[in-house]
Amino acid sequence: MKKFHFPLRSVATVRSHREMLAKEALAAAVQARVAAGARLAESRLRLSDMERMRTSARLGRFRPADEVAFAHSYRRERLIEGECVRQVDLASSEVEVRRIACIEANRALKAIERFEAVALGAHRSSAFRAEQAEFDELAGRRAARPRHFL
Repeated sequence: MKKFHFPLRSVATVRSHREMLAKEALAAAVQARVAAGARLAESRLRLSDMERMRTSARLGRFRPADEVAFAHSYRRERLIEGECVRQVDLASSEVEVRRIACIEANRALKAIERFEAVALGAHRSSAFRAEQAEFDELAGRRAARPRHFL
């Protein structure tokens, strides 16, 4: 029986490599989104701490200079929070782009794998037919051989 050789093996190798790269890019994008989410959570925690400090400071004496400094730092922290939200949104959209690319790479690889399965099935059935033809020929020769009776 002839050994099976799939002519599109190099294409399958390239597509498998592309799928692996797409998975790695997706993993990196997910890690970036998680990191951006962590930065956003830290920023929101700092904001809540600042708001708690501001409400507790209102119980004491009013100091305009402290209030101005606090207002500036609070405004700066709000800008940082806005930037963190923007980064989370960008990272989320990047994850979606990478996920779509990963799905497409997987589909392309699965198509080649289906072609290979069909080709392997055809090879096996062809080999089975050839083997069966050999058995039939052998049986035909044995049947055609003269038998000697004693």
